[in-house]
Amino acid sequence: MKRRLLALLMSLVMILSVLPGAAFAEPADSSDVLTYADLADIDSSITIPDGASASEELSVADAVRALLLWTGMSEKQLGTFPADYLALARSMGMISADTDTDAACTLDAYRQMKAVANTMYDALHADKVQPLYMNGMAQPIFPYTTGSVETGYSNADSDIIRYCVYVETNYDTDDDGKLDLVKAVVQVPRAAVEGNYKAATIYEARPYITGCNDSMSPGENLGSESYDISKLYSQPAARTPAGSATTAQAAANANSADWYYWNPSEGMYDYEDLEWYDYYLVRGFAVVECGGLGTKGSDGFETCGTDLEIDAFKCVIEWLHGDRVAYTDKTSNITIAADWSSGKVGMTGRSYAGTTQFGLATTGVAGLETIVPVAGIASWYEYTNSQGISTSAWSASYSEMLAWYCNGRYLDPADYATIAEKYGNYLYQIQQDQLATNGDYSKHWATRDYTLDAENIKCPALIVHGLNDDNVRTKEFDLMYQAYQKAGVNVKLLLHQDAHLTPSYPAGNLEFYIDGESYNNVLNRWFSHYLCGVENGAENMAAVTAQDSHDASVWHTYDSWDTAKSVTLSSGKAGSTTINSDYSSLGINSRNWRDKLTEGDTAVSAMYTMPVKADTVIKGSVAVNFSASVDNYDAPNAPRGGVDHDNAVSPELDLSALDHDNYVASAAGSGVTVSLPDAADLIDRDALMVSAMLVDIAPEGKTFKAFNTEGSYVPKDLTENGAWMGGGLSNYDYAQLKASDVSYKIIARGWMDLCNPGAGYNSASADTKVALKVGENHDYTIYLQPNLYTVEEGHTLALVIYTYEQGKARYSQNYQITLDNGSVNAVIPVDQLPAVDPEPTPAENPFKDVKSGSPYYDAILWAVENKVTNGITADTFGVNDGCTRAQIVTFLYRAAGSPSVGSLKNPFTDVKESSVYRDAIVWAASTGITNGTAAETFDPNAVCTRGQIVTFLFRASGDDKVTSGTDFTDVAADSYCADAVAWAVANGVTKGTTATTFAPNATCTRGQAVTLIYRASSASV
Repeated sequence: MKRRLLALLMSLVMILSVLPGAAFAEPADSSDVLTYADLADIDSSITIPDGASASEELSVADAVRALLLWTGMSEKQLGTFPADYLALARSMGMISADTDTDAACTLDAYRQMKAVANTMYDALHADKVQPLYMNGMAQPIFPYTTGSVETGYSNADSDIIRYCVYVETNYDTDDDGKLDLVKAVVQVPRAAVEGNYKAATIYEARPYITGCNDSMSPGENLGSESYDISKLYSQPAARTPAGSATTAQAAANANSADWYYWNPSEGMYDYEDLEWYDYYLVRGFAVVECGGLGTKGSDGFETCGTDLEIDAFKCVIEWLHGDRVAYTDKTSNITIAADWSSGKVGMTGRSYAGTTQFGLATTGVAGLETIVPVAGIASWYEYTNSQGISTSAWSASYSEMLAWYCNGRYLDPADYATIAEKYGNYLYQIQQDQLATNGDYSKHWATRDYTLDAENIKCPALIVHGLNDDNVRTKEFDLMYQAYQKAGVNVKLLLHQDAHLTPSYPAGNLEFYIDGESYNNVLNRWFSHYLCGVENGAENMAAVTAQDSHDASVWHTYDSWDTAKSVTLSSGKAGSTTINSDYSSLGINSRNWRDKLTEGDTAVSAMYTMPVKADTVIKGSVAVNFSASVDNYDAPNAPRGGVDHDNAVSPELDLSALDHDNYVASAAGSGVTVSLPDAADLIDRDALMVSAMLVDIAPEGKTFKAFNTEGSYVPKDLTENGAWMGGGLSNYDYAQLKASDVSYKIIARGWMDLCNPGAGYNSASADTKVALKVGENHDYTIYLQPNLYTVEEGHTLALVIYTYEQGKARYSQNYQITLDNGSVNAVIPVDQLPAVDPEPTPAENPFKDVKSGSPYYDAILWAVENKVTNGITADTFGVNDGCTRAQIVTFLYRAAGSPSVGSLKNPFTDVKESSVYRDAIVWAASTGITNGTAAETFDPNAVCTRGQIVTFLFRASGDDKVTSGTDFTDVAADSYCADAVAWAVANGVTKGTTATTFAPNATCTRGQAVTLIYRASSASV
């Protein structure tokens, strides 16, 4: 009996010793360090590396390698040791990000890692290999074979099964009597095709992928006749299937030339995105890529963003969901089902691919479970226009250019010949439709405005955008967010500091991390949750995750993108300011306009400033409000001629010379108000741009860190192969954004047509223009592009209003804008109101000759606090001392904020370059406050009279003459200061020395000077 019991126990030991997790012979203490001899005793099934000494101690990294190989992962899948092995271990949750992998491995640590590895072992040794979810993410357990081969590809030898299908759509856009077919490339892990599991799909819908033309200009391919747009919506009968095929049959006949071919127009192989989603293939997802209507291999017209384009892409989702037919080719009518598909589809991709998925979300199509649009377009109008103005310096039309560029059918000459004439005329028609409205919203844009169908949204979204993106501007993500809020569907924002880039960028072989986690892992969690039902909390991400505006290593989270809090930057100036569009006279161009316009007021721009007294987080779109009138402007010595932006739109128009404010002759019958040539007081122009920007300016002589683009992107530091992909895929480079040392940072910009004062934030509000009359004011609100930006305490916020922006418009006939300074303000949305003292501390009076109750008391304390002037000594102001002309001008200059005079020339021979008054006098001369006492002299040391200072103040205000006179008997009607004195009385700046005298020739004292300046400044607030 004892012998039989002993034999039974020995057999049990032998059985258990080969089971996963079996560990009998082990060191006595769990804190003991493991050697390879110990490991062999504990797990005899684990492979010991060749050449390893039995007494050699294992590091954590060594233990990870042994365990991962034991699970059944091949060395090819695991990649390079130790980096790739450790990355997989972290992904699985076997080790943490801060684990010291060089440290000796103890028995206790080994046990914990083994418990995790058991899960992967079981998955890889199951009867049916299925996706493995650990640590909230799909793990890279599926082998991979590339499809990027020109010849010799066979699915029989591939771990990834690839083939093409042709999905039947709802319309016949190319007018050939048959419903259009769109080609889709399908890539699926072999295990799913063999029936081990139903795969969720990552779907990219992007016209660029099948191959683009070598130019965005249609050139001679542009037609010259009108085209009936309604013909695109024809719906002939569906095809009659002639049979069916299985995925296996389609795979057996697949030819890699259908998805991997050389495109000489681009000098690259297409499909360009064939390998962009391999990260997901090795984790068990299927990947489907479709170029859509009019691209190479598909039927139809490429229409650049229309509802028809979106509808065709929707048909592919319906096929994946089992609701639509697809064919194995374009002629045999043999149907094929997505028999491997779970019916659940998620989308991601950048730019055009980010655009189409948002459009698809607004269709509410079944099967689309979530989208992750990156730098996508919500309203195509906003991509090339803003509040009634085209923001392209070359043409008010764009759709026909991008449609032509993506028209991949042109790459197949025989195929393109079947549509060439019709498609050329279609392009001509949509070009003319855009030119007819010249930057205004219209039906053309409504068919490309997905926000109009927001109520149909059903799938959650993680919206990703670069806050320095000037290609697809930040308003687009805000419009997407608003649409989701309207639909009441879960939406998150992920905002980074790069420009037009995906945080994982296959074309550039780089990836950056989101608060310590790779971007791919963030998306992995998101898709694992929404497509595969993994409960990982992805749906509970913060509403907004945003990279800091000054430090790339810092990320912030916010409970909401919306904010009801704001601060207002007010003008602080009286009167009016006139700016013009004559950049050339100032030497301002596309390379230096940012520097020039952020230095202070110029002839083409007006600056309004506000000190920042506490760190302030700007969050959203700044609303810039003002009232202004417009007139034509003849620049001194400016050449005339050439093509003006005031040219009639006609079929004969040479677009290569198009200027920015065309007469909209063809708009007269459209219900749009346009100016008439026979009205003398009308400004017979359209599309006159007014621009605004909000700028963060450092204290003088200081710099700060900020992210500025160089070319199209923010500079980066790259660590080669530092971003792990998994599954044996080549790693990307790990990218870290580099902040630059700057003295200013443009936070946000906006543009508007002066002929569209009613245009608001909503795209459709820019559908009506007005006729501009000389001297007639309109109220405007420019909405700057949204941002999330921190302005630091001690900085200055500057609002700059300028005419047109270099690179976004062109004019050969100048114009001018007169701003009512009192109407100017910027409403700045903030996350939290900056902390301020509940009651300002009264300024302390340091002067013994300034008594409380003195008529000069408040003015003198104001002047000292605002650094207009100090006393003549520490405790004496010199109230009754006379002021020189240089002193008065210096007071005015400081009260104006001491604007930079840059390289302005000093016109006066009696003002030394080294003089402390030099900049103030140059500023006063350049702004027309003074002309000097003669052509080349200013007489800085002469006393300033009361008549002179009031004249300086009147000129500085920019106000018009007042119609009322005064009762002063000592100011003659023809006196040089008569208008200034009348203005000063009307605005409460002075009451005179008596009821009937002003004493214009009396010396202006220091007390009087600061009081007059104080009153003039107070009147302008």
